[in-house]
Amino acid sequence: MAARKSSYGKLAHMAQKVQGIDWASDASLVEADEQFARSAPLRERHHSCCHGCYNCCPLWVYTEDGVVVKIEGDYDGTLTQGCLCTKALNQQHLVYSPRHVLHPMRRVGSRGGNDWEIVSWDEAYDIVGEQMALATRKYGPYSIMVGAGGGGTYGNVFQRVTQDAIGAPVCISGGGCQCYLPADCAGQWMRGGSNNRHEGNNAREMWNAWQPAMECVVLWGAQTSASGAAYAARANAEMRERGIKTIVIDPYYTEEAAKADIWLPIRPMGDIAMLLGWFNYIIANKLYDEQFCKYWTNYPFLVDPDTRLPLKAEEVWPDYVNPSADPNDVYDTPAYVCFDARTNSVQPFPYTAPEDSPVDPVVFCEAEVNGRLCKSAGQIQWEACEDFTLEKTAELTWVDADTIERAIKLYATTLSGIGTGQFADMSELSSNFIFGTMALDMLCGKVNKPGVVLTEQKPESRHTARPTHFWCNRPYQETFGIGWTVGLTEGENLRRSQAAVERWNAKGVDGKAKQQAFVDYQLARLGSLEHKAVHQWQLNALAPVREALLTGEPYKISVRWEQSGNKYCVMSNGEQWNEAYANIDFCVHQQPHMTSTTIEDADLFLPMQEWLEFEHATETTTQFNQTFMRKQIVHMGETEDPFICVTRIVDSLCEKLGGDDAVLCRDFQFNGTYRTKEDIYPAWAEMFGVKSWPEAVKHSEDHTLTVPIDELYQFYQHLDIVDDGLPAGFATLSRKCEPYVTMAVLNGRTGFPYHFPYTQVAADGTWPEYDAVCTYKEQSENMLQDDPDFPFYLTTGRVAHYHHTTLRTAPYSRELIPVPDMRINPRDAADLGVAHGDWVELSSRRGATRGRAYLTEGVRPGVVMMERFYFPESYDHSTKTMSGGWRQCNVNLMARDDVVNDNFASASWRGYRVNVRKAEAPEGLWTEPEQFQPLMPSRTFESRTEEGACHA
Repeated sequence: MAARKSSYGKLAHMAQKVQGIDWASDASLVEADEQFARSAPLRERHHSCCHGCYNCCPLWVYTEDGVVVKIEGDYDGTLTQGCLCTKALNQQHLVYSPRHVLHPMRRVGSRGGNDWEIVSWDEAYDIVGEQMALATRKYGPYSIMVGAGGGGTYGNVFQRVTQDAIGAPVCISGGGCQCYLPADCAGQWMRGGSNNRHEGNNAREMWNAWQPAMECVVLWGAQTSASGAAYAARANAEMRERGIKTIVIDPYYTEEAAKADIWLPIRPMGDIAMLLGWFNYIIANKLYDEQFCKYWTNYPFLVDPDTRLPLKAEEVWPDYVNPSADPNDVYDTPAYVCFDARTNSVQPFPYTAPEDSPVDPVVFCEAEVNGRLCKSAGQIQWEACEDFTLEKTAELTWVDADTIERAIKLYATTLSGIGTGQFADMSELSSNFIFGTMALDMLCGKVNKPGVVLTEQKPESRHTARPTHFWCNRPYQETFGIGWTVGLTEGENLRRSQAAVERWNAKGVDGKAKQQAFVDYQLARLGSLEHKAVHQWQLNALAPVREALLTGEPYKISVRWEQSGNKYCVMSNGEQWNEAYANIDFCVHQQPHMTSTTIEDADLFLPMQEWLEFEHATETTTQFNQTFMRKQIVHMGETEDPFICVTRIVDSLCEKLGGDDAVLCRDFQFNGTYRTKEDIYPAWAEMFGVKSWPEAVKHSEDHTLTVPIDELYQFYQHLDIVDDGLPAGFATLSRKCEPYVTMAVLNGRTGFPYHFPYTQVAADGTWPEYDAVCTYKEQSENMLQDDPDFPFYLTTGRVAHYHHTTLRTAPYSRELIPVPDMRINPRDAADLGVAHGDWVELSSRRGATRGRAYLTEGVRPGVVMMERFYFPESYDHSTKTMSGGWRQCNVNLMARDDVVNDNFASASWRGYRVNVRKAEAPEGLWTEPEQFQPLMPSRTFESRTEEGACHA
């Protein structure tokens, strides 16, 4: 075996030295010893799951003498059934890539170059700890900034618990507010559970081939054949084979649109107008589910015109006794106010089973309550959409009225639901879109039953008590006494808050002071006063962070701890960020591969494990009804487990500051991280029901946790009678679905539920008013405007070969898509004198970039579409002009974050005006297959490198 490894090592070394020679096919050039020539390789098969995105498809990995030689799909994957996409297959090249950094690297020279020296892990941790401690002593813990990533990064949990441990409020993500945060909030706020995203582990009823009931699905901006090719695309094909009709709403002729029964080629970002047209038609033609709306939504609740909150019965009748109130003051079941059709009067509306209701509530109405005219929540939604006739909707969306009507009727008269994509999250319209699509399903009673999207699944979705939820799985209420558990009374939430304070007191720590310090840290998030839902994921609005970096106000940011891939590629205003990041005193970047961020900004680089090296039980390991053991199959050099890395850094910081007590709450980090694998193995073993994780993971294929299909699909949970004798209902404020989003109103007023028993209000006592129903809005730059300087409109989409900014060092994907294609209609191209494959320059009011023209009828005239990109070859040692590679073809150089969504601070990564003209190709980009030879795998076996300096 040793001889075999030695010879492979020689081959790898030769491949690095001999330019243009394929090291695999020219192995005969290296003289092998007799033992190697006669030996047979040790062939093994290992089970794991992919982490090329967040969909974690199960797979088999084949090794010979410990070297990965093949990756293939697992035919036992419930959804994938053996399928894999190119992102998974590329891992073989990435883990052995010459760009996969294997040792901690300290910059040699100034930022912007690509010269580094190897340091030990001990020295690396010491450097980071010292720099963070220096900043903390000088400026306080708010001076440490954390950079988070999206679903394609190696982990998401540890950024948040690490912030909490240190008390470092500044965290930004190129995704986050622009990716899934709005849907996460909407699912919790409106139904106390999952949302309608047609990806990941939501919206699974459309793939129910075992108990098929669905008749139609609306795929609204959901390009799953690109983002989930191995599982969603295959499952969608089978869905169509079962006869499910599809309605696709998308400005681009996607794979889904090509197979759709009805395609609505909507004007880009005309989605709110389309939604309101659907609301109008369904309400006006009484296609909604009246009984569901009456008894299982808050649409009948009369709303206080001053507070915009649904009136509670006690506010109108102070002596009213709520028959559904918990006598123990633990579970909260409010009584509201409605207009009763039986008595033709305003009446209390207590929570009961529908058949036991003392009232027949009217959904759409207005009534006088104590001298004030109050509208029902349903009436407020109706008034927001009543002008949106089919003709007006067609005019605003650029889809003909007959096609819109056909789509609405098919949706409204079948067992169906809406599955959404991420597109609107990347715009000013994020809250209106997600609130609107979920409310539309609620209006039509498409909740918790076979054949619809909005369902809760798995056995744990059934309850024996009134359902409750806390907005995240981090124990803020238990540890700090902060936050509101929805479904519990104010008294119970206060008792839990006080209990946390007393637990600190019992440890000899001032519990009230600790609680206040935690709240102060929360409220210090930049932009959160205006956009309070950023607290859902502990994020900050982007532009205020950049301003703080530039000015030092309201506090100095000194150390940047970047835990994601390439912010320059995934965020707008790159030049301004580049200027702002120059003010950072120290930047540490951790990733498997160096990116533009490393080259431009990092002083220290910490190499993380690729997913073939990464062992874990919970980090992106669940797909559909299966949870897999993530197995370490190879390990290159000194690459580190990211969960251990972040823990060691905080350890170093605490040591430099004189002890764990010097930070906000050292132990809180262990709600998501661990110091050693031995520390976490027992918890993983318990989760999988095995005695020893290290032993069990050797045969990980034998320990997949599978929820049986008949247990996975659960329906009508809200009707279960629970221990208070009432139907379980939903884990919302009212115990009903909330298409009138009460939580959005409360969140704007006080920051609820994130800081209870404290509030977040402006110094003058004012607060932002967030929309509670879907209301008409357009992007600040839209296609309805006459804009001769920027006559085109840019949207974006996904390609199956990449996830966000990952895989740009994967040679085969780069051969297939070496540069970003700008899709443009042939008529527009002809007017510009642009042929297919020509290079063009795109420009907006904020910046310019280039792309390669791809002529297609798949976009309407006036629309262009392009994906973000960066080029690692720009900092290759062979390049003539060294750069970070993010300026040449980066669509986000034209994007904007100066106008954002009110609730979520979502910036516009798409949906703005641009100009297009023919241009020359940027210099230095690799476009031909042979140019990607330097990215081919050459590190099949790699021991500790002796050299002291190298390039990325």
